[in-house]
Amino acid sequence: MAERHATCAVDDSLPEQMEKRGNLPATNNRYYYLTYGLKICSTLELPELPEIAPCEHPDVWVTTPGAVDRLEDGTNLSHWLEIGDECCQIHIEGIARYRVEKGQRIMLDRRMPQGADPAADPGDVRLFLLGSALGALLHQRHWLPLHVSALKTPAGAWAFTGHSGAGKSTMSAWLHYAQQWPLITDDVAVIKPDEAEPLLHPGPARVKLWRDALTALGIETEGLVRDLMRNEKFHLMVNKDVRYDAHRLSALVQLERADDGEAASLVKLSGVEAFKTVMGAIYRPELGNEFNTNEQLMHECIRLAQQINVYRFRRPWSLEDMNQNLKPLLDEIQAQAVASELS
Repeated sequence: MAERHATCAVDDSLPEQMEKRGNLPATNNRYYYLTYGLKICSTLELPELPEIAPCEHPDVWVTTPGAVDRLEDGTNLSHWLEIGDECCQIHIEGIARYRVEKGQRIMLDRRMPQGADPAADPGDVRLFLLGSALGALLHQRHWLPLHVSALKTPAGAWAFTGHSGAGKSTMSAWLHYAQQWPLITDDVAVIKPDEAEPLLHPGPARVKLWRDALTALGIETEGLVRDLMRNEKFHLMVNKDVRYDAHRLSALVQLERADDGEAASLVKLSGVEAFKTVMGAIYRPELGNEFNTNEQLMHECIRLAQQINVYRFRRPWSLEDMNQNLKPLLDEIQAQAVASELS
């Protein structure tokens, strides 16, 4: 596919805004960060990521401006996504346009059509940059990004997955505060297929929690950033001094809501059920299918399901009895920790 690199002039004059979303404009400076095991050089300041020393050969470049209006010979998969050969373009109306190339570069343009305000909130620009755009880049590198929350438990790294609203972030936050287990990541983490063992490479240590979960944990919402899409959900930074090392993934847990009157239960999965759980955890599978073959994805998911323990955890939805409802999970983690010490 022929590529076109148009230079787009971006108006970086932003109004004075509150700093809750970290309203930091692009500059000519270069900032260096680490996430998902990638060294990133960015002309946009990204306060959600841990800084590293400048490096000569970063894995990824983030530049602004640079995205073209449309991809040449691109195919529209939806109103927000165009796919090309080893590249894609993501359009978020009123926020920014992101072009992601060959797993190595993200170019973004904050000038938006339809007469939108060119001074989009920088925090919102970064939200989609660190979410969908970076997720597309991970798929372009043929890695396995998983939509999970994960903690470092006494039995190794345990990750929680499930459909939207299944309680991934709530589970991780609860265990983080109640058990004092370090958070590894919330939202997305990456498995790199070329590594011999399943190492989980973390993304930003930011948890998104509903108001009721924050209340149950005794955390005030004042000063927290509201989620762009959901007004009653808030962003909470934890482990600000955490080391962003990779952790060997020990278990993947599918979260489900128990029926009324049903007790909490933890069931170990194997075979096809374990495979389906891993497949269901892939972040942005529509992008995975565009930049990988079905055979590649199936092979890597089968391999991962064979390397780790896979479970289904069903629990009542009430937060009042959370500690009691977590008992099957905590008992299994303790049993796995003891078995690991004896082996």
